[in-house]
Amino acid sequence: MAELRKDPILGDWVIVAPDRAARPFDHDDMDDVALLDLCPFCRGNEAATPDAVLTVSESETPDDWTVRIIPNRYPAVATSDPASESPTAEFFERTAACGYHEVIVESPSHHHAMRELSLDQVFRVVRAWRDRLAEVSSDESVNHTMIFKNEGVAAGASLEHVHSQLLATSFIPARIEAELAAGQQHFQRTGRLLWRDMLESELAGKERIVTSNDQFVLLCPFASRFPGEMCLFPREPSPSFETASDSILEQFAAILVDSLKCLDEVFSNAPFNLALHTAPPRDQRRDTFHWHLTITPRLTGIAGFEIGSGSWINIVTPEDAAARYLAALD
Repeated sequence: MAELRKDPILGDWVIVAPDRAARPFDHDDMDDVALLDLCPFCRGNEAATPDAVLTVSESETPDDWTVRIIPNRYPAVATSDPASESPTAEFFERTAACGYHEVIVESPSHHHAMRELSLDQVFRVVRAWRDRLAEVSSDESVNHTMIFKNEGVAAGASLEHVHSQLLATSFIPARIEAELAAGQQHFQRTGRLLWRDMLESELAGKERIVTSNDQFVLLCPFASRFPGEMCLFPREPSPSFETASDSILEQFAAILVDSLKCLDEVFSNAPFNLALHTAPPRDQRRDTFHWHLTITPRLTGIAGFEIGSGSWINIVTPEDAAARYLAALD
């Protein structure tokens, strides 16, 4: 059973989930794990996975699905509270890790990269993200939700078939807590929204802008932690991805496709992590939050300084990365 443990010094919550060590891998370059005989995410192999919690289909035939969301067979959190919780000592606070951990199978065919999908298919995927996030967020035990993607072995992917994940927790992670606090403090100090002010400054300077459309701006953050890191923002402040309309999601899908294509053009076959930051459903600071998506190429490892300090060393300037991406889109 997974549990939450609170760092007695910093107050951060850590999910301890030893059962996830048993999850399967299918990458040929990993000699210490057994290769899968079949892909559990391909159409026709549905019996190899738990029953779907959401299925997107373009026809009335149930098996003719285009996107399928299933419970993670090796979850980081449990889907319901256990009958009893772990005992807690004075300095060592622990509790059951409860929430939702699900897999979004992004294609019925065996693609290994999201950039291989059509624009229509990426739109179906992001619409499924929205719809499932809205459903999970309605559970009042959930205090935070995140869509994330690990593409490539170096980014943490265990299965090659194109997929993303949803993780909903009873706690707000430290980075999201810091973003919420920063947004609220800026509003209290200035009466303005932090992300709107930041975007206006970026658009005025233009040197870190990769591309944009009517609804979204793609840029390389000023203080990027990793080489080639990108961030995708709605132009109009909105706390929750779950409230985005289909018309907005169409433009979101289009600029997401562009971002993945230019990433591959500049850093061919680069593994990456994607994370969708949306406002915690019941937090009082959500009105000053601005949902956004980060794309983090994994071109360099995390070494001693980063692990020991929590700070980052980036060997590519965001301005250079943005210029290279922009050239790739031309």
